[in-house]
Order: sequence, then structure tokens, then C-alpha cells
Amino acid sequence: MGPLPSYFNYYTETCKKNKSIHYIIINDTISKTYHDENIEFIKLNLEELNAIVTESLKHKITLVNAWKINEVKPLFGKLFKEQLKDYDFWGWCDLDIIWGDVRSFLNEKMLGEYDVITSKTNWTAGHFTLLRNNEYCNNLYNANPGIIKLLNSTTYYAFEECCHRWEGEINSIEYLAKNNLNISMYDIVKNAELKNEIQAHFKNIIREYPEPINYIYSNSKLTDLDGNLEFMYYHLITVKKIWRFYIPCYSKLPATFYITSAGIRSESESLFFWKIKRIISCIKGIKKSIKNKTPKQTIVKLKQVLLNSNG
Repeated sequence: MGPLPSYFNYYTETCKKNKSIHYIIINDTISKTYHDENIEFIKLNLEELNAIVTESLKHKITLVNAWKINEVKPLFGKLFKEQLKDYDFWGWCDLDIIWGDVRSFLNEKMLGEYDVITSKTNWTAGHFTLLRNNEYCNNLYNANPGIIKLLNSTTYYAFEECCHRWEGEINSIEYLAKNNLNISMYDIVKNAELKNEIQAHFKNIIREYPEPINYIYSNSKLTDLDGNLEFMYYHLITVKKIWRFYIPCYSKLPATFYITSAGIRSESESLFFWKIKRIISCIKGIKKSIKNKTPKQTIVKLKQVLLNSNG
């Protein structure tokens, strides 16, 4: 919900490189519902989404803000069943993503073997999780007996991930309920897997903070240059908020670009001019962040700009 981010072009252009995948973007600020190659844009606001969830669950649901939509992600298979009826799998993802070659990882062997595939080891990632499109997987969320109360709460529990239990500990649903602990999708999937009701794949196949940033995007693939390892996507979750990390707004995404600790740079772009543009961008970022900073803290920030401008 709300205006689409400045880095949105990186998401859509790398979506289009993955032509065998259909992406659906739901937003309230677009002018209309439409298609752009393999991306479908659906105009929908929070009030309308609340109505859909209420009708589907047969309980009054009021998501208090856009952030609470994260906890509805596991219900998408049920909520948007009509839009998903022709697909073998559906999933959720975030918009702060630069995709690599997705089908290098979601190949036919993987899809044939697993019912749930996620991009982290110890939780069902809120930025990417895939589920088989069947009645069982589409209703996994129901294993949380308190789902209605959770969705109507003003508190964000991270139900779609692990309810903030990041170590990957496996607990039974019964144990969690008995001890008044929140039940997450990770708990639900792991319990279903232990009962041999589904097969799940948990593996870190992406890159994000705090991993070292030394990547290249080329030939529609993302490669970690430290070890020459391909990965599925880069998650901008932290760097998008850091003024030292420069994200150029390219009108057309370069065929090849580098992702370093200083930011994103096209292979064909002059390093000198790129550094100038990065410094200008950093100064704008500093202006926003120095309102409550001392002169000494401001000087430290300026030094960081100059020391991290190698691209």
C-alpha cells in the first residue's frame, strides 16, 4: 500500500527476465488494474482487502495498517484463489528485491519434490516463500487456532515468518498453544513436515545484510564474486535505508551492473561520474539524517561518504 518505491524498477525489470513466472502486484496508488508482460497489477486498497479477508474467513477482520498485510501472506492462496487457479504453485514476496535467474533454483526437480520452498534456513521468509497450490497448503494457516485474534490485533507478530523466534527451534503446535506462545507459519510447516504431510525446503539461497556485498548482475543472473556462487535474489531490506548505499534510478536497467558496499553501478557507466552522483545522493541523505546530530557526528558521516566511494 502507498506509493511504489524509488527502486521499484529493479524489481519489475528483473521480474520480466523471469518470463516463466507470473507476478501479481497489489497496490492502492496505481491508476488501474493492468498487465505489463508477465506482471499483473491489481488496484486494491486496505479497506477492500479487509473485506476480502472478512468474506473468506467468515469473521470480521480489520488489518489496522499496511504492515499487518505481511501476516496475511500465508492466506493469499485462499484469498486470491480465483487469480491463482491455473497455477501449480503460488507464493509471496516483497518489492525490495532484485531477482536473479529464479528458475535456476526453482527447477522442475525442486518443484516436483517439495510443497513449500523458502529462501531462509530457520523461518519461512516473509520476502519469499512458495507453496504448492492445493487445498492442504492453502489452508496451512488454519493450524494456528488464534489466527482471527492475531490478524485483528494491532501488534505485528511476524506470523508469516517465525513470530520473532529466529533460531529455528522446532516446537509442537500443542506445546506452543499450551504455553500461550504465538504459532508461526514456520512452526506450522515444520510440524506438517514432521508428520510427513508435506515436504519443505529451507535453505539460504539469497543475499542480504549483513553478508559482504560484492555481487554482479549479468545475463539475468546474480553472482556473488566472493566464491563465484550464483544466488536467487538480492534483498535490499537494509541497504535501501542507508544513505551511503547509492541506488541509481536508471530509466532502463543496465544489462550488467555491480552491487558493492557503496551501491549499485552499471558496468558501462563512468566510475568518476558515478562517484559524483553518489556523493550528491549521499549529501541529500545526510541532510535528512543530521537534524538531530552534533557537528562531530556530521563530520564522521561525510568521511564515510568519501571512504566508501570506490564503487
